Amino acid sequence: MSLRFGTVKSDLDMATPGKRAGSFGLSHSDNQIAFSTIQSPLGVIRGGDGPTALVCAGNHGDEYEGQIIVRRLFERLEESDMAGRLILAPALNMPAVQGVSRVSPLDGGNLNRSFPGQAFGGPTREIAGFVATQLMPLADVAIDLHSGGTGTNYLDAAYLCLSPDPARNVQTRDLATAMGLPNAMVVPVSDTPGDFDESAHAAGCAMLSCELGGEGKVSLCSLEAGWQGVLRILVHTCVLRADAAQRLGMIPASQTRFLDLGEQADAVVAQDHGLVEPLVTIGAPVQAGQPVARLRNLYRLDAAPHDLCATTAGIIAILRAGAIVAPGDHLCVICPELSAAALDALLAQAP
Repeated sequence: MSLRFGTVKSDLDMATPGKRAGSFGLSHSDNQIAFSTIQSPLGVIRGGDGPTALVCAGNHGDEYEGQIIVRRLFERLEESDMAGRLILAPALNMPAVQGVSRVSPLDGGNLNRSFPGQAFGGPTREIAGFVATQLMPLADVAIDLHSGGTGTNYLDAAYLCLSPDPARNVQTRDLATAMGLPNAMVVPVSDTPGDFDESAHAAGCAMLSCELGGEGKVSLCSLEAGWQGVLRILVHTCVLRADAAQRLGMIPASQTRFLDLGEQADAVVAQDHGLVEPLVTIGAPVQAGQPVARLRNLYRLDAAPHDLCATTAGIIAILRAGAIVAPGDHLCVICPELSAAALDALLAQAP
């Protein structure tokens, strides 16, 4: 049976046991694409009757670790490895992937702000709707793999996106712990309306996203961290057999540090045009009042540099990739560490 939403369609058989590769196709017409279907890879590996995991990447086209991890899963896993079913979508927003862009060059749409989508509402909304209505309802758990793209560099971190449901929050915390990345960032409810997470939860699907490196390149360290983390989640959710994950090199999870990316986080923001000299590295601890970046006037050699300082203590969780900045540009984000009690309080509170 075909999967269809608006002009997006896939004929890939999701039900029959086995390993199959196919695609979903988006119909679009403009001056460059007048008589074509834009195809994005889609795969399924079904073994036993266990749960289904949907693993996605390429939500933003300039983020690469996840795209490699999803393709690697299809290359290295077989039907006999699966206790359940694995659905793999390595390039959700193929127009953005082809354009080496965060957003789609077809309509300027940010896929991770376009859920739950709209039929015949333009390329990006149609892709979002296909994922939300055709793929997410098939899954018991969804994993959306991100990195910092060309604009930023992130700590390797799971994203614990809070929901209004405390039980769902505990489930997401457990997934983040099972993933075993060194860090997990706790994100407020509806921090980014229209994102993948909200639609996955609406579909009744457990959900975890993550950030792996960035700066528009592939970090071997971040790639390995993400690969290990995805294997652990697939075993934890009884989708992948433990012996298969061990064959692929899975190692035990390390302890995860939870960081507050909510109201207590400190974004250090430029208020002038200039050239930035970083004074800290990603993952470094900083104290309130500590200089984290030095801003120099682009045009005047005799203008004194200006230091920008942290207003709170915490960990450098996100760093800007570019050195030329304008007023309003975020240079870094500092996240305080959450104690176990503080994390429990966030998981339990309603918005």
